[in-house]
Amino acid sequence: MKTIVHDKEQINDLDALLSRFSVPMRSHSRRVAICSAIIAEYAAAFMGLYDMPAGTSLPLIAHSGGTCHDIGKLLLPAIDANEDDYYQHPVLGAELLEKNKTEFFGKEPSANLIVEVVRYHHEQNDGGGFPEGLKSRDIPLTAGICAIADTLDHYMYSGSRSKADEGLIYRFLEERAGQLYCECIWVCAERAWPRLTEKYALWNSI
Repeated sequence: MKTIVHDKEQINDLDALLSRFSVPMRSHSRRVAICSAIIAEYAAAFMGLYDMPAGTSLPLIAHSGGTCHDIGKLLLPAIDANEDDYYQHPVLGAELLEKNKTEFFGKEPSANLIVEVVRYHHEQNDGGGFPEGLKSRDIPLTAGICAIADTLDHYMYSGSRSKADEGLIYRFLEERAGQLYCECIWVCAERAWPRLTEKYALWNSI
């Protein structure tokens, strides 16, 4: 099955589809993917009993989900893009991947989990997110990891980021643990903080 993207051209290659992102959006997705994978390494260690399909890896799923998390925004130009449309981009992205799962992922056993990351990465622990208003444990672990990595990137990526800013961002995230993010995922992000800030020090210096 081929996908109709916003310019009406048929395409069934995931890498080619992701290449349609603008350079800033492509870079954002790559950073979110890397940060998601780092946090997931700690989640895999602290939550070893998390039920994963055989032959899958939590960090790899988090990385793939982070790479694809905003893919629904590629469809927004096909409709009248506005705030209401923005709230639908997780659903649009998940539906796109679901319809083309075989072409995009082959027989990859983690395909459904990657789709879940895309669909639920804007859900919040207290139920205040979208598109479904899921709460707490109803939010897939990988989607929760992507959510905190996505927020982190929006605040951390800047060529003029300072140590003082890092402290403010850390406190911002810490104060919202349990509200926006699962507290367990925040603990994993907290453990990963030195590695995450090291990455942003590099990215902000380029």
